[in-house]
Amino acid sequence: MRLTSREIWIDYAKFISIFLVVLFHTNPNLDGYIFDFLRLLRMPAFFLIAGLLFNMKKWNNFIDFIKHRFKRLIIPYIWFSLIFYILWILIGRNMVGETELAINPLTPIKEFIMGRPNIVLAPYWFITCLFMVQILFYFLKTYINSSIVIIIISILCYWGIIYFDITNLPWCIDKAFLFLPFYAYANILRENTHKFLLRERIYIIILTTISFVLLILNNKFVISPYINHLLYIISGFCIMPVYIVFCKYIASKFNITPISNGIKYIGDNNIITLAVQNYIIGFIKILGVKLLAINLLTTNYYILNIVIALTTIVISMSIAFFINKYVPFLIGKTHNGRIY
Repeated sequence: MRLTSREIWIDYAKFISIFLVVLFHTNPNLDGYIFDFLRLLRMPAFFLIAGLLFNMKKWNNFIDFIKHRFKRLIIPYIWFSLIFYILWILIGRNMVGETELAINPLTPIKEFIMGRPNIVLAPYWFITCLFMVQILFYFLKTYINSSIVIIIISILCYWGIIYFDITNLPWCIDKAFLFLPFYAYANILRENTHKFLLRERIYIIILTTISFVLLILNNKFVISPYINHLLYIISGFCIMPVYIVFCKYIASKFNITPISNGIKYIGDNNIITLAVQNYIIGFIKILGVKLLAINLLTTNYYILNIVIALTTIVISMSIAFFINKYVPFLIGKTHNGRIY
């Protein structure tokens, strides 16, 4: 059985994923086994959700698919890159000081062309990476019906990248092969999302334990880059069904219209949160130093980091409201909310 057009738990999964992304940007020093475990969910879960929503039968051909993905992903990438580049040139460099002033003004433009933003729009590497993942999966799926074979091919390709020490490929192709297995894995789970065998708690405990143990092994021991990569993939594969069950459980407990609508709105505007989060967090950091004389983002009070992350999401949603209402073309939409 396939996913329906609107599954509430998908919205909660999107919310949890963007929350984890923002949380780890509030304090890069969050550590410990729990945070290592949450890191495992952070980016792979994003690709899992995208893979769950992928339906090849929806597109007449590859060109139609590319056009839709370009409008949904690359148009926001272009607009937000332009906006934040201008702000960086006019304001940002001077605010940060010598470190930023020493950067060649052409460097962000080169990063934009290469599809590997870092200086002015660092989180958007995910956008270009997801674009490449979707192109690769569509192309492979056209000729290879089995998602398992696609997973094996993507793992072998990433091993080739490791072997030849290939880094910083245009448009994050190297990272795309890292995350492509999760996208393909989601395509397998998609067929069974309504009939998971995880109704017994013992299955959840077993899969979570395996994932946690593999994660510890992967973090503590460098066996070989190939084995460590494989442990990362298997660990992610084990926890993803549990993650889906957890999201379904949360959605069932908080299936209240105002809450669900809010969660859905946040999930639908993740692309905006990704763009503005670092700037909102930076503003909060400046306020903390100016008003409280403390660095709010390096504190060990994790509750405070959670509050900052939630505040960042709330502020980003006010920006999202403005964009959707007045300048929807920035995110590839028309005023009626459709992708043009």
